[in-house]
Order: sequence, then structure tokens, then C-alpha cells
Amino acid sequence: MQVPYSWLKELVDVPWPSEELAQRLTLAGAEAETEPLFDGEFDNICVGQIVALDEIKGSDHLKTALVNTGSEKLQVVCGAPNAAKGQKVIFAEIGATLAGGTEIKKVKLRGVESYGMICSEAELGLSDDHSGIMVLDGDASVGQPAIEYLQLNDPIIKLDLTPNRADLMSAIGVAREAACLSGKKVERPVFEIAEAPEKASDWVKVSIDDPDACPRYAARIIKGVKIGPSPWWIKRKLLLCGIRPISNIVVVTNLVMMEYGHPLHAFDYDLFKRKEILVRRAREGEFFTTLDGKKHELTPDVLLITDGEEGVAAAGVMGGLESEVSADTVNILLESAYFDSITIRKSRIKLGMVSESSARFEKGADPNIVPEAVNWAAYLMQKYAGGEVLSGIVDCYPKKITPVRIDLRPERVNSLLGTNISRERIVNILQGLEFEVEDKGVLKVTVPTFAVDVIREVDLIEEIVRVEGYDSIPSVDRNMGPLFTPEQRDAQFRTEIRSVMTAAGFDEVLGSGFAETRLLSVLMKDRPQLKILNPIAEDLSVVQNNLLYSLLKAVAHNISHRNISLRLFEIGKAFQPGDPPTEREQIGLALSGASESQWYLKRKEPSFYDLKGAIDSFLEGCHVEPAEFAAEPQWPFLDGFSFSVKISGKNVGHAGQIVEDVTRPFDIKQPVLAAVLDFEKVLNSQRLVETYRALPRFPRPRETWRLLSTIRYRSVIFCPRFAMPPGIYWKR
Repeated sequence: MQVPYSWLKELVDVPWPSEELAQRLTLAGAEAETEPLFDGEFDNICVGQIVALDEIKGSDHLKTALVNTGSEKLQVVCGAPNAAKGQKVIFAEIGATLAGGTEIKKVKLRGVESYGMICSEAELGLSDDHSGIMVLDGDASVGQPAIEYLQLNDPIIKLDLTPNRADLMSAIGVAREAACLSGKKVERPVFEIAEAPEKASDWVKVSIDDPDACPRYAARIIKGVKIGPSPWWIKRKLLLCGIRPISNIVVVTNLVMMEYGHPLHAFDYDLFKRKEILVRRAREGEFFTTLDGKKHELTPDVLLITDGEEGVAAAGVMGGLESEVSADTVNILLESAYFDSITIRKSRIKLGMVSESSARFEKGADPNIVPEAVNWAAYLMQKYAGGEVLSGIVDCYPKKITPVRIDLRPERVNSLLGTNISRERIVNILQGLEFEVEDKGVLKVTVPTFAVDVIREVDLIEEIVRVEGYDSIPSVDRNMGPLFTPEQRDAQFRTEIRSVMTAAGFDEVLGSGFAETRLLSVLMKDRPQLKILNPIAEDLSVVQNNLLYSLLKAVAHNISHRNISLRLFEIGKAFQPGDPPTEREQIGLALSGASESQWYLKRKEPSFYDLKGAIDSFLEGCHVEPAEFAAEPQWPFLDGFSFSVKISGKNVGHAGQIVEDVTRPFDIKQPVLAAVLDFEKVLNSQRLVETYRALPRFPRPRETWRLLSTIRYRSVIFCPRFAMPPGIYWKR
């Protein structure tokens, strides 16, 4: 996210220069830096004036122009159809470098020497408009550097945002942060739309098939627009935000997105087959062509905006080619909607594209800014495209999203942070961030819907401390609470397992827990699978329901890298669907491939006795009661080579050789012996054994000080209890 400093100054009276503002934003939790956008790219380019313009004989479009640069008059050859005597223009002198790396040199065209170039916006890299030269206002100062006249030397505030800071994906969001830090207020755009008597609801109907994916969709109609160039102030803001301007309609939607953080989309209303908007899931195998001309085969993962029949946009990602605004567009349907972040993420993954729009919806847009954003855009289109705005917004909001209300205890703020922030200061900070606060003993805080990551009291405390400053948290020279944290029994057991198994020559596997549906169905035939709502990849859409999956994946990976003698173990979890879903921790072992126990012995394939010995050694090393093995058929183990593992008569797992019907799909061509044990059942079978450990070298400070405070000045003591060496200890 980047925004020009001057735009922030328009929205809030920032009292600091750009460098200090960036530093303060960083200290408040939003990493920011400032730098020029066009550093060195406009050298030797200035404002010039055409003082003479003559035809070149033998050419139907080239002309000889005499350009005043303020210091001299230079002759150039110009082919622009809109060039005229007396115009103020952007002039590139010899030595200048234009967009695309074109270097200006002295050339000869049609026998006429040319000492520079009169530039179009496209040649300067400001837009795609190459229809003619860039004509400036009459008050432009001849000889002024172009970057100064165009105000492109504005410092840019660049923010590297964490995924939870969707509220800073706009100029108003950054201004809100700056206003809170400086004690100022944000000045939002003030406007009034002159609506036509004709109603927008007579032109379009809006309906939503999936309110979870699209809780809100609003539309406005602007008729009679004229597509053309945009005013420079809008194009300048977009350029400094890193967005190249296009037509006046498109730049307005982009400007509102960058200002409010809410993406909009403009459709050519006359290209709709039916005068309605239907938001629905794409059908399996349905085709859709995006604005970039690419044709996509869709799945229900993609949310479509349709005209009641065919798709006109991939919701929140990109518009469709068939409804694109063009030079012939007269009537506009302006979309302002709110889409579910997970749905948009799945859509853009399926389409294989990322846009400014999808980035904002993925992080979390504001559902309740929809009317304000669409009204501001309609006002600008009316002003700069000559449109007539029809009366009213067609607003479909079937799943209303209301602000979260949180109780905040001021004393909890200070007890958690160790600070002494006053109640008044806490209220001021929250109100500065545009949270509503009612003081009823406990502060009743209404969190605006743009702050998507604030849902609990501790989130409010985080907002307070980052604005107050992390340096407000006092430093201490000693811990105020207990220094001793007892280690949990299950954590100790995991440590013992790792120690015993690695000593036995096993390597530990660290699996992700994600699984491929096809392979998991082969491994565990009849066991249900737990699906992931937002998988990291299409082939990892479920989580494993048995630790054997990750063990076999590890075996296959090692074999593919020519590591065929394997002794592996893993401590991981298996998940089962339900309401709620359950998870069980398991211990897994796998043996595969011949090994050499001694260099002079022949290689030996592992047998069941190797697996049984590994299990027995593991149980004995971890002080667990010995196991009994009983033949018991169970998939996916080989019949006759499948054993249940019991401890004190209770079944704790299964062991044996994996059948080839399972190992083959994993691309494993050698036998695999494996065992999976229930972690909790094995832990509960552990014997309590008295153990001893060395005394700590460094005792807890509080006990040491208590000891020293009882000793007289310059006493000689011996402290075996606290493992302190004998010597002279001084009382302070």
C-alpha cells in the first residue's frame, strides 16, 4: 500500500514532515517508509511553449515546431494531431530518458533536424494515452521542471502491512491513523449528488443466491455519460499510488478504491442481456472471459456476478470482457458490494490472478461503507463524465453485519501492560480511531466494521498500547511474577520419546497434517475425512485421519531421493469430522529397506521382529508397561502380518506390514512395516519412576536474595541447596 503525503495532508492536518510521519506510523505498528516515486526519471524534461508551427513539405502529418524552454528556443519535429501554436507542453530535451528507456538524441527527420521531443502522457509513462501531446494549462511556467509542475515529486508513504491491517488499505485509513497519533480529525470528502427523478430500481433488479459469500450488493445507475480523459488531479493521485489511469469512468472507481479502501466496478449497462444483477456461484464447467482477454473454465469455488443469464464479472477479482466500459459506453451500472474474504481468495486462486480489488476483499473490506463509496463515485462520474445519476441505490443486504460491542475494563489495560494510562486517555485513543465509547464504569466500546481484527478486549488493549507507544510499557529489573513454570507431563513424554527413538537410530518426521483426498481414501477406506474450508492447495484439501499418511509420504519422498534404508518415527495428530471435529495425538513408526547393522554382515530386510523390537525398546525406554501383540486383521495391514498392540489388556494401537494396494499409489515399491499407537493411552500406561537431576547452576533470584539478606556482612557461607559455589557473598 502506498499513498502520497499530499493526499494525507488533504485529509488530515498532519503536523509532521513525511519522514517523521512514516516513523510514527512504524512505531504504531504499521511499518512505513517514505521515498520519491519518480526519483531521477524526469531529468531534462521541462515545461515548454510552442512559439511557431510549420508544415514539412512532403509529409501529411509531420510539422516543425519551435519550442521555448525558458533558456533557449529549440527546433523539433512533431507529428501530434493536436499540436497548436501557443500551447504549453511537456518538452524532453536531449539527454532525457522517457518511459520504456527511450533516450532523446539529436535526429534528422524529412531533412529537418530535431533537438528534443514534445511528449504525450504515454511517452512520459503517465498513462496509455498516446493520441496526442500533453497540453498544459495556460498558467504553466515555461522552463519549470516537469516533475515540479506535475507535482510528481511528492513524497510517497509506503506501508508494508500485516494481513490483519485491512483498515490501512486506503488513504482515509492511513489518515485516520495519523489523525489519532496527532490528535486531529479526518476531513472526508463533502459532496451532494443531484439525482434525476427517474428511479434506479426501475432500471435494475438485484438478487443474491449465496448471502454467505456476498452479504451485500448495491448498484447505482448513471446514464448519458461521455467517456473521455480524466482531470489531472485524479490521474496524479492514482499515479502516485502506483496505478496507471485509463478512462474517466475507470479512474473514478480506482480513486474511490484508493481513498476509501472499497473496490468498485463499472459495467456497460447496455451490454446486459437482462436488466438485473444475480450474484451466484459459477456452475461446474462454466466458461468466463475476464478483462485481460483470458477464458477461464470455472468451478463453484468462483463467485459470479451475472446479468441473470451469463457472467459479467468474477466477484471481487476482475470484471468480464463482455460488459467492459469502452469509448461507446453511454449508460453505467456502478457496483459497490461486500464479499466474503475466503470466497474471494478461492476465486482468485482458481482464476490464477491477483488484483487490487481481491487484495482488499481478502484482507477484509467494510460492509457498511458500501453506500458512501458508491455515492462518492457517482458524484465524480456526474461531474467529470457528464452523467445523470438516477434516484436511489438498489441495495440488497440480506445478511446484515453489525458492529461488534466489547466491554473494556481500564484497570485491565494497566494491569496487563504494567502502565498507568488514565481512563480519559484510553477513551481519547479509542475515539481517535473512530470507535464509539460509552463510559458506564466498564467502557462499552462499539468497534466499527472496518476494524476487522478487533473482536476481544485484549484486541482493544493492543490498539491502545500501539497508539500510546510501546515505549510507555515500563522496564523492570526483576520479574514480578513466578519464574518457575512447571513442564507438562505430555511435553516431558514427547521429549522422552524423541530421546529414546533417536538413540535407537530412528529419524523424526515432521508432517504438515494436510492430506490429498485420493491417497487418504486409499489408505483409510471407510474412515470419513475432515475437509478444510480454505486449503493452501487444491490437492491438500483435507487433514489426515491417521498418522500413517504422513509416514508413507515421508517414505516415498526419501525413496525418490535414493535414501532407501529408512527408520522413521513421528508424533502427530489425526483428525476426525464431527460436531465439533476431534483430534487424537498418535505415535507412528515406519521401517523400510534393507539395512546393515555391521559392515561385515549381509544387508537384511526388516522383519516383524525388528518392528516389535523397536516398539518394545521405545516402551521400555519411556518407562511404559510392556506390550502384548495379538494377530488381528485390520486395513491397511497385510493379512497374517497384522497385530494389535495391547498394554495391560487395553488396545493402544496396531502394527504390521502395509499392503501393496496402499504403498503402490504412494509410489513405494519396497515393503513398509509400520505401527501407529495412541499417544494418550500410551502416556497413561507410563510407570512413575523416581528420577534425579543436577541442582541448577543459577537459582531463582527471589530465593537467592532471601538467603543473602539473612547473612551478616562479609559472612562466608556454603550453599549446596542452591548449587552456589562457596565463597564470600556481600549483603547490599
